Amino acid sequence: MNQTNRYDVIVAGGGSAGVAAALGALKAGAKVLLIERGGSLGGQATNANVASYCGFYTRGENARQVVKGIGQEVLEKLKEVGIHTVLKKSSTGNSIITFDEEELKYALDCLTEDYGLEVLLHCRVISARKNEAGDRITSICCVDDEQEYWFEADQFVDATGDANLAHQAGAEIRFGDGQGHGYLSTKMMRIDHIDPSVQFKPDILEKVFKQAKADGYQHLTKESGIVFRTHEDTAYAILPSVFVTSMDAATLTACERDTRRQCQDYMKAFRQYLPGMENARLVSTGAQLGLRDTRHIIGDYMITAEDVMDAVKQEDAVACGAWPCEMHNKLTGMLSYQFIKDNDYYSIPLRAITSKNIHNLYAAGRTVSADPVAFASVRVMGTGFATGHAAGVAAACKAKDPNAGYPEICAELLRQNAVL
Repeated sequence: MNQTNRYDVIVAGGGSAGVAAALGALKAGAKVLLIERGGSLGGQATNANVASYCGFYTRGENARQVVKGIGQEVLEKLKEVGIHTVLKKSSTGNSIITFDEEELKYALDCLTEDYGLEVLLHCRVISARKNEAGDRITSICCVDDEQEYWFEADQFVDATGDANLAHQAGAEIRFGDGQGHGYLSTKMMRIDHIDPSVQFKPDILEKVFKQAKADGYQHLTKESGIVFRTHEDTAYAILPSVFVTSMDAATLTACERDTRRQCQDYMKAFRQYLPGMENARLVSTGAQLGLRDTRHIIGDYMITAEDVMDAVKQEDAVACGAWPCEMHNKLTGMLSYQFIKDNDYYSIPLRAITSKNIHNLYAAGRTVSADPVAFASVRVMGTGFATGHAAGVAAACKAKDPNAGYPEICAELLRQNAVL
């Protein structure tokens, strides 16, 4: 039997952006439902082994924190429940926050329960209904392993990472760069039983993998990459990669199998060619491939590469972006960076989180409207907390008062300790 429930704001996707959107909307006084198709909150951090938050801080020695609000509350909850996070400075001058993904699941459960947020895990959006004019979502259909559910709301936030809700609703979207290309997706490897003496400098990794390829290892893509430690004997490797060209099951099945096959060859290469890794163990690769660049919502404004590089401050700013443009577009080579001028930050405008043709749909996290270069900065999870927070507050303000505009949204974000 179908059932219908009514909310002010529905958020699809329970990653960084989705958690921030839902809690931001709740704190603004809205009745909120958060829907997540997986078994935990956290998104890529908990489902794809992406065990670090990027984007909380500007780059350089005098790094400034530009993401607070709900993102800061998550960091504080991690500490409150006894979970140790580490702020690290990389060789590129970027600041990242590392954590354990299993512990993050628990912390997010605790935080959302503290607020009394209504959460449905194992629940997937499969369709959307719109009004007669076709410019507003009126309800969405979701399924679990028991039945279908129809949920109605005044405002919706797409924090799915892949713009799944926007796709179902017929919003204007772009796949990858819109020209048949995009950034690589990666299977993150969590490895332990590593000797403390092992170094993972790119030139060392390049020597290992090129030797492995020369000796007949057939399933290695990257010839170098990033491997970072979270504990003395544990590291995460950003190596097995693939271009994802569609979101259909057949394509994703092939990509999952391809990258898992790559993981096995990388582990064999580590054990054979890198002293101190003889007993290394592949602990996990996450429940799913780390998707990086799929669907993007087309907004009332598209953040440009120039906006990012020149640290442009927008008049309708609702969030800050500080991560450099991190370009994963070489199947065999290292990623590359384009850095923000003067290690500054840029503004993310309200216009970039509002759908161009669906007037009650907000974008959050990887779905935010940005050109392909700007997206390489906007997409990271730290920034996702900021864009999600903004989207949730904007949706709540509009649900409360259809005439609410930037001044009201800005005031509520500042009340909730966001950085604009």
